[in-house]
Amino acid sequence: MVTIESETAGQVAARLLQIGAIKINYKQPFTWSSGWKSPIYCDNRLALSYPGIRTYIKEKLGHAIQKHFEKVECIAGVATAGIPQGALVADLLNLPFVYVRPKPKEHGMGQPD
Repeated sequence: MVTIESETAGQVAARLLQIGAIKINYKQPFTWSSGWKSPIYCDNRLALSYPGIRTYIKEKLGHAIQKHFEKVECIAGVATAGIPQGALVADLLNLPFVYVRPKPKEHGMGQPD
């Protein structure tokens, strides 16, 4: 399992807290898309509206990938929130980008991604 250095994790968390992306509510837990209930919710998409934070996260993810993986051929993001971050990292590393849907789409041309 690959882990991010604790200093980097702390800096990302601090920045996400600063912009209100991390919410805590012990009285009324949030329901994640998985159905799990949690007192913590993090809306990573908010970071996209803050260029400095967006760039910091992109660079740290890119660095972690280069450090922990010898040969990377592609970056994948999970629909939908993982698409922008994954695309940013793929661009930084000059790699192809793909994304994964939780189920096949039922609209458009019906093409698999």
